[in-house]
Amino acid sequence: MMIICLISGFLGSGKTTLMIELGKRLGSKGRRAAIIVNEIGEVGVDGALINQYGLNSVELTEGCICCSLSGSLQNTLRVVANDYKADAVFIEPTGIALPSKINTIIRTSMVEYEAKLGICVVDAYRAEKIYEEAGLFFRRQIEDVDIVAVNKVDLVNDEKVATVEELVIGLNPKVELVRMSAKRCEGVDRIESILFEKMGARE
Repeated sequence: MMIICLISGFLGSGKTTLMIELGKRLGSKGRRAAIIVNEIGEVGVDGALINQYGLNSVELTEGCICCSLSGSLQNTLRVVANDYKADAVFIEPTGIALPSKINTIIRTSMVEYEAKLGICVVDAYRAEKIYEEAGLFFRRQIEDVDIVAVNKVDLVNDEKVATVEELVIGLNPKVELVRMSAKRCEGVDRIESILFEKMGARE
């Protein structure tokens, strides 16, 4: 069976950078990683970028996997499980997708998986502004995940990071916070460790 890792967050938060890094680390340890990218539009930039690193990627386009493409996500999960024999499947939805809806789609996909990990990547530089402009979406992305990776901490001071963390904890007191600079690979070790803990039964 496989691990399903949902990586959500607003556009530009750093989801793809984190996902590629985790995929590369799994590959270096002999694990097979597949990536499902939900790109709305004609050009799948993320998918092209991901394939450069030798990772299996599937793009779901012209719709959102929360809504019109829910059946496509379920079918793709079955293909990944049966044909790719993936140890880990990363799902990167659009920036406005809600983890709770995707979790429901995963549960009803008829695909067996060992564990599921939900990560929301938050841009430390823009988090407060996004919360002011799209508070409900921000809240709902935070509420249904296991980890919030506060990204781009290299661009702001510690006081700003602490303010963002306080905001996140106010929305989900149970979430684990990880300070991260995905671009510099800082803080990714902790997320990698949690991912492998989920895979521990097969070590």
